[in-house]
Order: sequence, then C-alpha cells, then structure tokens
Amino acid sequence: MTTVKACAGDIWRLCSDAMPDPDRVKTCVQSKMGQLSKGCLNNLLDKMAGPSFKICKNQTYALCAAARCNVYDGVAYCECEVKHGDSISLPFADNKSGGFCEVNAADADNKYMVSTYSLPDRIIAGKGDSAVYTCAGGDSAGAYAQCDGGLCFERTGGTTFPGFDKPVPKGQIICSCPVTKGSAGSAPGYQIMGPYSCEKSFFQYCSSSVATTKTGSTIYVGVPAGAVQGLAAALDGKVPPINECSQ
Repeated sequence: MTTVKACAGDIWRLCSDAMPDPDRVKTCVQSKMGQLSKGCLNNLLDKMAGPSFKICKNQTYALCAAARCNVYDGVAYCECEVKHGDSISLPFADNKSGGFCEVNAADADNKYMVSTYSLPDRIIAGKGDSAVYTCAGGDSAGAYAQCDGGLCFERTGGTTFPGFDKPVPKGQIICSCPVTKGSAGSAPGYQIMGPYSCEKSFFQYCSSSVATTKTGSTIYVGVPAGAVQGLAAALDGKVPPINECSQ
C-alpha cells in the first residue's frame, strides 16, 4: 500500500489546510505523528526504517534519545540513561530474530548493552525540562548521532571518559554511535533534544559549522523529523503532549 493511500484520511483530517503544497503536507504530517492512524503510522515507519520495528519487553536498555555526544575519529560517544521497561528498535537486517532485544536479554553475561528507544520523560509537557528541537530541512546540514543499536559498555558508569568534564554519573552509560550528516536543502529535516524553555542559541547544533564530524565537536542524538512521536506511538499506542521548539 502506498503512503498516500495509507495516509489519505489522516491528511484530510489533520493537514487539509496545507494542501496542495506537498512540502507543507509533509511538514504537517511529521508534526502530527502522534495523532496518525495505525495504518498510516506503520506505513511511514516502514518507509523510514525498512523492516518493521521490534518492541523489547521488560528489559534493561540504554536510552540515548536526549544524549549529548562528543565526536572522536568519526564516531560519537554519547552519555545515555540506563532504563528498565519496554523500548523499541530496528531488527537485524534479516528481520528473522529479535535483534537488539536479544542482545539486551543477554546483557548480564555480555557486560554490555545496546541502545533502544522510548519517549524520554524529560520532554513530556508540564513534566520535563527538555524539548524536541526540529532542524528544518533547508538548514539541516549539521551532524547528529544515530544511536539505535549503539554499543554501550557497562564499565563506563561512574568513570571518567575522554571528552566529558565530569565522571559519568550513576545510572548513565557511554554508548558509541555512528554519525549521520544532515543534508541542507532537503526535506525532511531531523530532530534533536535540548533545553526547555526554548533557547534560540541551541539551534546552532543544526549547523555544519558547529555540529560536525570533526574530532572534538559536540553533537546530539537525532532522528528524522517526526520519529520522536512516531516511535512513541508505535511503542505505547499514544503520545502525550511534548515540549517542542521550532526555528
């Protein structure tokens, strides 16, 4: 089923005022991910990720969604939260196993874990001190860490780690994640998480002059625009209001 067919009812219901401009419709749909019907949402997630996502039940996992990262030799090292509960992730390429869910299930023996996703409490409206910042497609030439499946080592908790000025706090872990470059002039953009109330200066991390792949630069974990709400809806079936900041 094509995305247009799967999402036609949602587009008319939520984004009719953006029609017929395709770019405005796309931006509107991304902003309404938490309100889409299941059929439309599943189609969009499949387009974003290829194979269907896997839900990891009642596991210890690393949540990197709001993490700050330092770049070293082309790899982002991110300070992530250690959580327990349900999370969502991509499967392995063959889509025949539990993928990262199985890796985390063996965590006690392996002494490492991989990062998966759940909606961070800190961005929920009225509850948290962080927000989702959307780097618009036309300006998103910066770099961000793509941490789904990032490899995290338990021994980094409570230790000092290069690039971080303080020891890694209890309940945190360092994960290594590949770096993704944004593409200026293309849509959609991507989303990162930063301070709330909204700070205009934080949008510097959408810029290639600040958020780069060079060793020593600071970047944040990011996802394609709309994925923050979309993945939460796929995991929990609903999305609470979240703090959002736009340029």
